[in-house]
Amino acid sequence: MNDPTPPDSERRYEAWMPENVIDASARISDARDCGLGQARMSSSKFVRPFHGVRSLTVAETPLQRARQYLSKLKREQWFGGITAMRLWGIPVPHRWDVAEPVRLVVPHDAYRPCSRGVRASGLVKRRIVAANLDGLRLLEPAQAVLSAAEELSIEDMVVAFDALVTDSAIYPGRHAALGTWTIEQIAAEIAAWGGGSAAKRGKAALEFVRVGVDSPQESRLRFAIVNAGLPEPVLQHEIAIDGKLRRLDTAWPEWRVGAEYEGDHHRTDAVQWHEDVGRERSISLQDWQLVRVTARDLRSEHRPSLMKAFWRALTRRGWNPEDAKNFET
Repeated sequence: MNDPTPPDSERRYEAWMPENVIDASARISDARDCGLGQARMSSSKFVRPFHGVRSLTVAETPLQRARQYLSKLKREQWFGGITAMRLWGIPVPHRWDVAEPVRLVVPHDAYRPCSRGVRASGLVKRRIVAANLDGLRLLEPAQAVLSAAEELSIEDMVVAFDALVTDSAIYPGRHAALGTWTIEQIAAEIAAWGGGSAAKRGKAALEFVRVGVDSPQESRLRFAIVNAGLPEPVLQHEIAIDGKLRRLDTAWPEWRVGAEYEGDHHRTDAVQWHEDVGRERSISLQDWQLVRVTARDLRSEHRPSLMKAFWRALTRRGWNPEDAKNFET
């Protein structure tokens, strides 16, 4: 019978990773300390996530990717910007991809890493307010958003700040350690940040931030509505139907017009779809007009037609369009 124990060379191949490394990744220098040479480290069996780092796995999440870089992280370096936002579970406008550079922040007068897969920015030290999350050193949530301001639109920042202040139990992706912020707390962090374009954009975004959204898309929907000059809707408005309270994502109670954002599961889940149809019928029987919104509707090229749908619904219910001076019919 064959001996299942691998030969000594194979056992050594797996044993090169020190016990304290994270996600089976380590610097080449650590491998050398274990007695393995450059030739072994050049093996195609290893993934090369960053210069000088070898890993047994390809990162599948932003957390894994950050942890692969951890062995290279210096004392005065922190994860910041888009990377820190993802680690906190704050919405970012585009999907994560393993090729996305890891964002770091360093003191403005310190060395900035510029190797493959890394993008570092300098910050004055008073702006570096750091935390420890899942064993990673990173910027606090508000500072993470501000440090990413150059990569975010005002709308993106509204979505991010909405995610900080939401009290929703079903908001997707938020890290448990994120907690619930207040608008006043965010305003204080923006003030402490000081001048510059990031603070200016943060203040502009904060004007649109509201408590109570259940998802990033609800924030985008509300921003689009207000930005189009339409009246600001009420969030999570409850109406009584057959003795039960039904909640609308967005509503104008005065005119009995509501809107619901439909995620893709509303289309692909047959049970959910039938529930949606029945729910819409029940709402219409209460003399409410419901506008259903999809991700496609929120794309820039489709937003004008969506806003016109709201405009028609509201004017038919008695809203005076003269109050919407910025709206283009």
